[in-house]
Amino acid sequence: MPTIVFAPAVFNLAETTRMVEIAKQLPDTYHCDFIGFSSTFAPLITAAGFEYHLLSPVLTIQQEKQIIAFDQGKSFKNPFTKQMVKERVASELAFLTTNEPQSIVTGSNVTIFLSARIKDIPLIYVKPYALSGPFLADANTPIPISLQRLGPLKKPMWSLIRQILAKITWKPTAFKKTAAAYGLQLPHRSHALMDGDLNLITTPALFMPDATLPGHYRIVGPIFANLNSKLSDEVLTFIQQQRQQGKKIMYLAMGSSGDPKILQKILHYLSGRADIAVIAPIKKLLDRDTEIHPQWLICDYLPTSSLKDWIDFSFIHGGEGTVQTACASGKPFIAIGMQYEQHCHIAACVEYGNAVELTKPVTHKKIAAALQALDPTVYNKARLLKQYFHVEGAAHAAAIIVDLLAVA
Repeated sequence: MPTIVFAPAVFNLAETTRMVEIAKQLPDTYHCDFIGFSSTFAPLITAAGFEYHLLSPVLTIQQEKQIIAFDQGKSFKNPFTKQMVKERVASELAFLTTNEPQSIVTGSNVTIFLSARIKDIPLIYVKPYALSGPFLADANTPIPISLQRLGPLKKPMWSLIRQILAKITWKPTAFKKTAAAYGLQLPHRSHALMDGDLNLITTPALFMPDATLPGHYRIVGPIFANLNSKLSDEVLTFIQQQRQQGKKIMYLAMGSSGDPKILQKILHYLSGRADIAVIAPIKKLLDRDTEIHPQWLICDYLPTSSLKDWIDFSFIHGGEGTVQTACASGKPFIAIGMQYEQHCHIAACVEYGNAVELTKPVTHKKIAAALQALDPTVYNKARLLKQYFHVEGAAHAAAIIVDLLAVA
């Protein structure tokens, strides 16, 4: 039976569930194995019926936080040291040698880009359009918030930055050293290092109408968790009670990359809004002494897709999976981008009209303005988008993978 290895960053909830959804769509004639260096969301993999192989070195919680901080631009310290990259690649190569997969599917497990090339195994990269090679060549990409204050200079400055980014050839020393040890020649351009043999774009075509994609790029569309879990009696009772009191129900979530300080600021503002009830799977991100108000239901995890018919709007971060789940719900949302990629996901929705963006630094005044901006027009746009927001990305991805392996 042909084997396909999925190699997500298992400390990233959206990415892990995205890989699981694709694996669930593959025919039973394929054997799916999952590998990674974290146990954080591994239970979601095994609960779906797949085997998960925890490789070494296992990431500590602190290292996971460091990787997230680096990704968000909050830290310039590269967490992928020479020793870590060397050991990770050795572990991946040992697994690949033993199991001989026909292909590897990844999200942002950075070392698998070396291992797949060393073993000459087709690598399929499932990713957003934002920050890809074609994205850097696209003149219609959103201008970063940090450049907005430049006025008429912002467009030419952003164009120059994109040109520079597209031509950069720098690569982390840890990656160059490890590649050299195996006789692997890395791609010339920096952005090409994080390219797959086939790249499946999860951004819907609706949000990238003018994009020009090369032959090894395909749009599959949105992929996010579809766990089909029922809401608990506690959640349903809470919603019923709050509705009876005439309150709007807000879903508050910041994903696995949530910023506790931002959440505290949002909650502090909401403590004075008795007209809004909050359902929030953010318990792990809050301090133990955080005061929980009666109109809040704080928990560890909720099946977001099951909440869509019960909430009025969402307050989320800009992770693509989270944004896509909100779009598919037909309800509007407020979102804050933790880094530029997330800003891009939000900007597409703001342009369409179903969302409001909250920019950092977060203040009570900005939160109040964002809530005020959720007017009937935004609600109508959210309902309209739901009609055109197709969510068969996982099935499309699986079909493309099967076709690729059939001709390999």
